[in-house]
Amino acid sequence: MKKNYPFYSILTAIPIALFALVAFTGGQPGQFSGSPGDGGSTCTNCHAPGANHGGTPALTNVPTAYAAGQTYNLNLAINGSSVSKFGFNITAETAGGTKVGSWTAGTGTRLRSDSNGLTHNSSGSASNNWNLSWTAPASDLGDVTFYYATIQANNANGNGGDQMVSGQSNAILTNEEAIISSFKLFPTHAVSDINIELAHSEDGELLIYNMSGQPVLRSKIGRQNQIDVSSLSTGVYISQVLVDDKISTQKFIKK
Repeated sequence: MKKNYPFYSILTAIPIALFALVAFTGGQPGQFSGSPGDGGSTCTNCHAPGANHGGTPALTNVPTAYAAGQTYNLNLAINGSSVSKFGFNITAETAGGTKVGSWTAGTGTRLRSDSNGLTHNSSGSASNNWNLSWTAPASDLGDVTFYYATIQANNANGNGGDQMVSGQSNAILTNEEAIISSFKLFPTHAVSDINIELAHSEDGELLIYNMSGQPVLRSKIGRQNQIDVSSLSTGVYISQVLVDDKISTQKFIKK
C-alpha cells in the first residue's frame, strides 16, 4: 500500500497550528513589552500588524517618584476599541535596560516567564482594563521607566487582523531626585502668569510643553519666579523643572 506521508504531515500540523493561534489568549509569557531589555520585541512577533481597531492604551497611576520597597498600583487600559479581545505585556527597567522591582499578579493577570513583568491571563483577555501591582527595588537604582505592548484582537482564531500599540511611561525619579528638583506652581489655572518656587535649589531651568510634546517656553529660573504665559493658547501644559540634571513635572491649564 502506498503511504501518503505529506497527507499525514498536514493532519499533524493542523492541531499544532491551531494551538499556536489560540494559545496566547491566556497571555504571552515571553519578553514582548517593546522595552530595550526585551530587545524591542512586541506582540507583533505573533500578531500580524496593520489593523486599526481604534483603541488607545493608557498607563495611569504612575508615581512621579518611587521609594525603595514601596508597592505601587498602576492601571493599564485600552479605551475606545471596536473589538472585544485584548492583551498586554509590561515590564520596568532602568535607563540601561536592567529589569527592576517585582510584580504581583492579580485579577486577569499573570507573571511573565521571567517574573520581570506581567501579562494577561485567559480571563483577562476579555477585559480592556488591568490593575497592576509593582514593588520598587529595595535600594535606589536610578530612574525607572515602564514599557508596555498591547494587543486588540479580532477574535478570529488567527494572527491576522489584530492591532498592536506600544508605549512607555515618563521616567520615574528616585525620591532623592524628586526632592532636589521639586517645585511649587500656582495658580494651576492661569490667565497671564504662573508662579514657580523652587523648594531646594537657588536656580534651575524651566521648560513648558504642550500636550503634543512640543516645547513652547524655556527659561532660566531662580528660587522665586513669575512666568508670563499670556502668549500661550488655551489648553493644558506640562511644566518641567531641571535642577542638576534632575527633573520634576507639573501640569497647569492656560485659560
